[in-house]
Amino acid sequence: MAGAEREIQTALTLLAAASPLDYPGVLATLAALRLAQGDAASALAAAEEARSCSEAMAGACGMFRGAFMRLVHAEALRASGARGAARTAIAEARERLLSIAHKIPDPACRERFLANVPENIRTFELAREWLDEPVATPLG
Repeated sequence: MAGAEREIQTALTLLAAASPLDYPGVLATLAALRLAQGDAASALAAAEEARSCSEAMAGACGMFRGAFMRLVHAEALRASGARGAARTAIAEARERLLSIAHKIPDPACRERFLANVPENIRTFELAREWLDEPVATPLG
């Protein structure tokens, strides 16, 4: 995993100036790596920085990385013991996915977006597990 972290750090250095829209997604990747390493505090710091960078760019987060960033942020919150904040984060992530899905006019494309993208699947799984409210099926 040391090699992966080295590569992520190199990408962060290169993207900071060259491709700022991709920066939050790479930070989210670093957060996911640190979660896998069992370093919840460091993962949360990277996930919080990713969210902050994305928000500073009006929610931009490179192509297809926003859902991943939101998911990792929720997981890092949970791993850090901030269960209430994690629940809020996963609810917001789920609502964001549903909002995007409702804008996809083709039903088959919408279904693929909701049911075939790993971070989307994981977001809905965690929403079902963590939230006390009934969670409608994404395709319903």
